[in-house]
Amino acid sequence: MAKQNEEPKAKMGKKMWIRWFISQYILPVKKNKIVFSQFGGKGYGCNPRAICDEFLRRDEGYDLVWILGKSQTREKAGIPDGVRTVTGDLSMSELATAKVWINNIHFNFLLEKGLKKRPQTIYLNTFHGGITIKNEGTDKHTYKPNKKLSKKEQMYRLDASYVDYITSGCDMENHVLEEFFFGNGEIVKLGDARTDMLINGAPEIEKKVREFYQISADTKIAIYAPTFRSDMKLNWYQLNYEEILDTLEKETKSPWVMLIRLHPRLAGQTKKIVPDSPHFIDAGNYPDMQELSAASDLMISDYSSVITDFMFTRRPAYMYVPDLDQYLKSRGLYFTMEELPFPYARTTEELITCMKEFDQRAYEGKVDQFIEKIGCINDGKSAKRIVDFLIEKMNQKK
Repeated sequence: MAKQNEEPKAKMGKKMWIRWFISQYILPVKKNKIVFSQFGGKGYGCNPRAICDEFLRRDEGYDLVWILGKSQTREKAGIPDGVRTVTGDLSMSELATAKVWINNIHFNFLLEKGLKKRPQTIYLNTFHGGITIKNEGTDKHTYKPNKKLSKKEQMYRLDASYVDYITSGCDMENHVLEEFFFGNGEIVKLGDARTDMLINGAPEIEKKVREFYQISADTKIAIYAPTFRSDMKLNWYQLNYEEILDTLEKETKSPWVMLIRLHPRLAGQTKKIVPDSPHFIDAGNYPDMQELSAASDLMISDYSSVITDFMFTRRPAYMYVPDLDQYLKSRGLYFTMEELPFPYARTTEELITCMKEFDQRAYEGKVDQFIEKIGCINDGKSAKRIVDFLIEKMNQKK
């Protein structure tokens, strides 16, 4: 385990270190300050964004601070008015005096520099996995509990030891969260806040996305959003993209475009697999996946939890899984393919058949059954419940 009393002086400039030291050990915790982070500073999105939006909506005088990566700007990340931003080592000073930390992954990048959580601070983790399909945490077959821990693995455990509460949207998530956080933190079933937008509908968001990509109102939007593979190869994403759009246009008598949203680990690789055509749009740099989902009429994914978020729209969603047998052996899933409500295909031909034979009523019935089976409470009010919970805990923990 990393030494928790190790000072970060050698890892930042002298002036920055003095500022951090004063914030960490001299200045008091500010009872109204809440610091947010998602995916290590990559924009304004996921569950932290939905929670921050709810605090903004209430307008009750909270000091809301969002951590951005050094390559990000307020404009690029889509940070709204009423939220302060901070980057780099300054994040440590803001976190040192915050009453609440809210994250969707971890603070490893700052823990390595010596970040410490004070006793008065509440750390709420809103795990990014949501209704998880693929094995996570210690369920991964690559996990070996008796091996010597790397620095990165030590930081994972240190971060988990600081977590006070972990939000959950359904009963099946509990096992995943217990494993992922090594038994730390209290799991609170309040919902996955990022699904609120998809459940309630967001016509203003759809308009925003269409304007951003210059997509006309009469053109339908499909999104392809797969997860990464451990071998990082691109052959798993080789679809006959033109044939898929042709099929959709013939079936619906409407024009279509397709947004391509590869996993962040495959950033910049889209052009290697997608035809050079205005009908196929690289959406890898768009700040928030939820906004893209809210604007899309159809989704193609695989083992990613973006598809279990998207199901709350009740719009068609398909799993393209050419490596299904290999994936089951190498990583594994929490569900059988038959338990999931989505039609699935191993080839482009099978995927096109699924699209032609899609039955909306039957699909919605399967979604409803799946939601009931996993004990899901996502109802469009998750952010409200989480903020109510946080305010109560903030008032209790002095």
